[in-house]
Amino acid sequence: MIYTDNEQLVNELKKVMIDTNTKQVDIANMMKVPKQAITKIFNKKNLTCDDMKKLLLLMGYELH
Repeated sequence: MIYTDNEQLVNELKKVMIDTNTKQVDIANMMKVPKQAITKIFNKKNLTCDDMKKLLLLMGYELH
């Protein structure tokens, strides 16, 4: 699938979170950062591939 904006990426990431029963607070705990840091990532206008890779890896997925 080709993504044209960050909103699509965040929506796909949220689907993975639902599939893996992962909450933002869980990701924050795994990354040892405050939940607000994860919220900021989700609200970024320019979500990077590195951001996506880190978040997906924590949930057992890989981004290619």
